Amino acid sequence: MTTLREIMTPEVITVTPLDSVAKAESLMRHYHFGGLPVVENGTLIGIITSRDIRGSNVNRLVIDVMTKNPVTAHPDVSLWLAKELMEKNLIERLPVIENNIIVGMVTKNTLYTTLAKYTDTLTDLPKAEYLFQEAIDFLRQDQEIAIMFLDLDDFGCINKEVGHEIGNYCLCKVAALLKAVVPEKACLCRYAGDEFVLILPGNNVEAQVLAYRLSEAIASIKLPGAKLSASIGIAGGRRSSIRINDLRDMVSDLVNLASLASTRAKRENKQVVVANGWQVVEN
Repeated sequence: MTTLREIMTPEVITVTPLDSVAKAESLMRHYHFGGLPVVENGTLIGIITSRDIRGSNVNRLVIDVMTKNPVTAHPDVSLWLAKELMEKNLIERLPVIENNIIVGMVTKNTLYTTLAKYTDTLTDLPKAEYLFQEAIDFLRQDQEIAIMFLDLDDFGCINKEVGHEIGNYCLCKVAALLKAVVPEKACLCRYAGDEFVLILPGNNVEAQVLAYRLSEAIASIKLPGAKLSASIGIAGGRRSSIRINDLRDMVSDLVNLASLASTRAKRENKQVVVANGWQVVEN
C-alpha cells in the first residue's frame, strides 16, 4: 500500500503565529511554496497560504490571517484516502502529523501526479493497487465484502481477428459500461489485460445478482466484427480461516479465489461461478 509517508516532503518550513505576514510571504516566495504550516510550541495550529495573504496588510501577524484547525493526515494514510480528504475539504496542501508533530507536507499536485501512476491510461480506471487498498479499508470497518473477477472471453482472438485497435475500443466500452452500471459504493479497477475486478460491500448473493446483470450487459455491446462475453467469478465474506490480522493477504486470497472461479466459469461455459470458502462451487 502506498502511503503519504512515501511522497510527503519531510523538510517542513514553518512560521509561528506571531510572525509577520511579510515574513511568511517572503518564505513562500523564497521556497516557491503556496502555503506554510503555523506551529506554536511544537503544535500545528493553522496554515497560511498565498490566498490568505492576498489583500492582507504585510505588517499584520500570521495569527490574524491564517486558516485555523487545518485538515491533517497521518503518514500511513493511503493516497486515495488523502485524495478524498483534499477534495472534500477543497484544500491544496495537507500537513502530515505523527505523534502530534508535523513530519511532512503533501501538495495536491504531488498527490495527483503519484496517483496517475496507479491509473490505467486506456480505460481511465484505477489499477490493482487501488483495489487492495479499498478492500482493506472495508475489512477494517468490519464490513463483509464480495470480490468479483470479470474476465472477457476469447479476447485474444478479438485482437487477432479484428486488430488491437478494435480490441482497445472493446476494453474502453466495457470499462464505460462498468462505470455506469456498478453501484456507487462499489470499487472498480482494471486488474490486468482483459480482466476487471470489483469490490462490493455486502455478501456473495448481492454480488451474484449484479454479476448476471453485468454479464448480460457486456453481451449486448455492439462492436464491429466482434462479439463480447465475460466469465465472472465471485469470492467474499468475512474470512476467519486465514491470517485475519494480515488484511492484504486476506484480500489477495479472495482475489485468487474469485479468479479461479472465473476460470471455472470460462471452462464450463457458465456466466457466473461463486467460490465458497476454500472450494470453488458451481452456481
